[in-house]
Formats: sequence, structure tokens, C-alpha cells
Amino acid sequence: MPPRRAPSTRTSPPPPTPPPPARGAVEAVLGDEVSLGSAVVPNVSFEAIYQTYQTYPNGKAYPVSVGSLAMGAPYLSNEISNSTTLNMLAGWLYSNNDIPSYSYGLHIGSVNPAIAGSLVLGGYDKSRVMGDVSAQAVSLNSASSGILELELKDIGIGVAAGPSPFSFYNESGLFQQSSGNVLAKTVQIDPTKPYMYLPQSTCDAITSTLPISFNSSLGLYFWDTTSSDYLNITSSAAYLAFTFNNNGVNNQNFTIKVPFSQLNLTLQEPLVDQNTTYFPCFLSDSTPVFGRAFLQSAFVGVNWFEGNNTGTWFLAQAPGPDHANADITTINVNDETISGSNNTWEQSWAKYWNVDVSSNSTSSTNSSNPTNPTNSTTSSSGLSSGAKAGIGVGVGVGGAIVIAAGVWGAILLRRRRGQAAATERKTVYRGFAELPGGQQSEPAKELDTKGHTQPQEMMASQEVQRYELD
Repeated sequence: MPPRRAPSTRTSPPPPTPPPPARGAVEAVLGDEVSLGSAVVPNVSFEAIYQTYQTYPNGKAYPVSVGSLAMGAPYLSNEISNSTTLNMLAGWLYSNNDIPSYSYGLHIGSVNPAIAGSLVLGGYDKSRVMGDVSAQAVSLNSASSGILELELKDIGIGVAAGPSPFSFYNESGLFQQSSGNVLAKTVQIDPTKPYMYLPQSTCDAITSTLPISFNSSLGLYFWDTTSSDYLNITSSAAYLAFTFNNNGVNNQNFTIKVPFSQLNLTLQEPLVDQNTTYFPCFLSDSTPVFGRAFLQSAFVGVNWFEGNNTGTWFLAQAPGPDHANADITTINVNDETISGSNNTWEQSWAKYWNVDVSSNSTSSTNSSNPTNPTNSTTSSSGLSSGAKAGIGVGVGVGGAIVIAAGVWGAILLRRRRGQAAATERKTVYRGFAELPGGQQSEPAKELDTKGHTQPQEMMASQEVQRYELD
């Protein structure tokens, strides 16, 4: 058995402060028409924000490039007054018979290593779902309606293959509270947040074996990139393991693994004078939140059903850079479960790690509905070009891998037949289109898929600004 690590003698950071607030004024709530390829959504709900900035623990206020794209809510539309109702994109598309369900599937991907993002309305890309999928109800209480919550039981460190950069191969018990005990707690999944917001005791436990120092000005941990341990860890098959209750059942667990190679992120101006590599654990005494740093390696999706104040959301392991071809799959209106691919997470990282994972693979697969994503390119064969249509949404905003930046949308469409009523559900015809990535200096703009575009895998632009702001 590998030796246990020695207690850390590093000075602990000061007690955590609340996550830095983003300040600004909502200038107006307004409605505008949005064109998505062949579909036009009227009166889409927007908020105009004025002079937004964010204050960090050092007291400095930094400008924020605001941009988020709502993927839905327990209701189909946004009723802002008794006389005014504004539309949400997915809700309107479903009500208008343009997508098969009021749902979405999202894997935001990562900048380094380069993993293109995947966003599908009305379904999901099965190639981005590895093994078991946990399904749980969306929070519907008045204070947190629509929030994605589940119970986190523990955090650990593991090594998928090859030599360990630590004095151990597996270690658990890192989800420590202020008492020093490991206690299961409800956590939230929020793609609009950049970091992993965790108790100080947890961040201390995770980072105690890493070449990392705490920066009190920004409330973040900086990697010591001059240490040989830094390269050994971030180039190895080592990962953080997050163990959750599966399907909300206390005695069933499932684990999401996030490689350390995705946890050496880059801060840029204006937060720092020069590019700085950081570890995205942010101290917080509030409910733990997993933002985009975690979602680099996790798939998240939601089915809002009929938009009648119900919802089921899904969480699963997402693949690494060597993922299979896209396999766009419908989420039907009443689906409370979805299935994953039969590929393993370890294989999707093997080439990047340059290790043999054939004898180390431990990822579970969903044998109840096995799928071979390598055949996905023929899954919609037999349809004419006219029966396939692509819709894409591109929103250019600052920040790294925001839900609405660097992620291109793929929307499942159904072909309308004659004058059929909008409430009648027809056979779904599927396709999605590649959208070109914009330059950093380009403003947000609408993208047209053009009539001749054929279904193909969507790629995310890798040229995105990478400083992290809430």
C-alpha cells in the first residue's frame, strides 16, 4: 500500500470571504427578435446591464464582460408583469414545434487541452456522456427555482494509469468541513460561475500535496510552475474525483473525474499584470458551487418537460480530447433518464497522457442501452438534405469557456409538415451545423448556418479571452 502523505506544514490561507460580488445596474428588461437559422424567436427576454464590475478580496474593482445564455427554466416564458410576457429561446422553440422537447445537453469543453464545446437544444450529444448518468429533480422551491442541486459525498485524488506523481495512488476524505470531518452536503452546478467554491478546509486538504501558494488578494491558489512537481502532476493521469449520490439515492454513488491537466488555468489582465497559472479552488462558507472549472469534465443536461414547474436534470462524466464522433440524440418530452455511450473516460485521455490505459480502465458503462458513437455519422442516414437543418447561436463575450462564449449551439429541428397544429408532435429529423469561431475583437453577432450547410460536428473557437470573472 502506498504510504500516506505527511501532514502539510504550509501556512493556511486566512478565513474565506464570500465570493466576490459582481456589481452593476440592470438598465432594463426588454424583448427583441432573435434569428436562429431558419427559426425566428420573437420577444426574447434580455436584460441590459450598465457599468458592471467585480470586486475581489484586494478591494479592486475589475470590469466584467457580461454574457450568459439562459437554457430554460421551470416555465416556458418569462412573465415580467400581468401584461407582459417575454420568451426564452428553448421554451419558444419547443412550443412552436421546432425542437422535440424543452431540454438541452451541455459539455463546455476546455481551452487546454483543446476540447470543443457541445450545446444541443432538444437533445444531447451522446458522445459527451460517459457511463452512468445521474438524474435528479430540479430544485423548485421559491428561493431557488430552477437551481441544479445534488449531494456531494466526498472528494479524492486518484491516478488513472501510469506512475503516480504523489506518494499514493488513491486518497479520499478531502471534502473536509471546518470541524475536520467529511460530511455529505448539497452542492450546486452553475455554468455561469468560473471556479469551484468550496470550504477552506476542503481547499487546504486538496492543495496540501500540490506545488501551490494562496494569493490573498484574489482569493485564489497559484501554481508554482517552476517546481518539477507541477509538470509531473499536470502531465500525468492524476485527477480529482468527486463522489455524488447517484439519482438522489443515498446508498448509490457515482464519480466525476477532473484531470489536473484541466485544473491549471490561466489568469490574464486585468486581474494580473502577466499571465498566471492558478488552481480554481475559491474559498467559500456558503453552499458549495461547481462552476466551469468542474464542468470541463462533466456533462450537464435538463429536461423541463412541458414547462409546468417541473424538471429533471442530468449529470455525467464527460470525455477528454479524444472523444468519439458526435451522436446527436433526442430527449423526448417525458424522458426522465438518458443513456451514455459505451466508451471509457480513460481511453478518451490515453493519447494525451501517453499511457496505456487498457488494464487500468475503471469507468462504468450503461449496458442497458449501449451505443457505438463511432457509427454516429450514419445515425441519421436516409434523410434528404432538405430534411436536415442546422441552427446555431454564437454569443461573443469575455471570459473563459462561458456558457455563452466559446460554446456553439446545436439545435435539434423537426421538419414542419403542412399546416399541422403546433401542439402536434411529429417525427424528429436531426442535424446540426458547424459555426465559424469569431476573433477576439469581434462583437457579439448573429450567425447564419446558410442553406447549404450539412450536418457535421460543431467546433468551438479556441481563440477566447481567458481571464476569469464571475
